[in-house]
Amino acid sequence: MSVVEMLVACGLFVVLTTMISAIAILSLRTATGMEARLDNSIQGNAGMAAAGKILRTAVLPDQLDNQACTNCADTAIVQASTTLITFYANLDNTGQGPSLVTLEVLQDPHTPGSGILRQTRIPPTPVAGGGYRFCTRATDATCTVDPDVRTLARGLVWPTAAVFGYYDFDGALITGTTLTTDNLPRISSIDVVVRTRTQPGRTDVPTVTTVQRVRLPNADINLLVQPT
Repeated sequence: MSVVEMLVACGLFVVLTTMISAIAILSLRTATGMEARLDNSIQGNAGMAAAGKILRTAVLPDQLDNQACTNCADTAIVQASTTLITFYANLDNTGQGPSLVTLEVLQDPHTPGSGILRQTRIPPTPVAGGGYRFCTRATDATCTVDPDVRTLARGLVWPTAAVFGYYDFDGALITGTTLTTDNLPRISSIDVVVRTRTQPGRTDVPTVTTVQRVRLPNADINLLVQPT
C-alpha cells in the first residue's frame, strides 16, 4: 500500500469509529433515560395506589365500635397540611379500634436531594376499664407499642411542593398550608400529587407527576361534628 492509501484508510477508520462511538453513546443515553422514566413512573404509581387505598379507610372512631377512645379528636382527620396528613383509619382492625395513621413526605436519608412517601401506623392500646388510646414506647414509658413504619414510594422530588390538597363537600379547595381545626371536618376529598425523579442529578430526564383525587367514603360522618 502507498502512503496515500494508508492515510485514506486511517481517515476512514477514524470517521467510522467516531460514528459508531456516537451511536453507542446516544443509545446508552436513550436506554438509561427510558430506565429512569420507567423508575419514575413505577414509584409514582406505587405511591399513589398505596396512598389512595389508605386514605379511603379514614373513619371516625365512634363509627367502628362503642369503646371509648381516650384523647381522640372528634373528626376523622386529626392533622392536615400540604405534606402531611394524620387520620384514624379502619386498617388492620382487630376489634379494639381504628389505627392512627400518618402519611408524610420526608427527605430520603439515603439519597440526598430525594424524598420518600412514608406511612406510620400506631395501633390502639387498651386501657384499664375498657376503651383504648394511642401511644408509642418512644413518647410514653407506660406504653409497649412501637409504630409500624413503611415507605410507600421513593425518588420523590425534594424539596417537595404540595402533595395533599383538600376539598370540601361543595368541591371547593380548602386553602392554607396547614389546615385549622375548624377546617378538618369540612374535608370530603383529597388531591394526591406525587412528583418523582428517582435520579436527582439527571436534568435531562423530566419529572413524572401523578395526580389522583381520593374521595373519602366515610367523610360524611364529619358532618355530625361540624364546629359550632
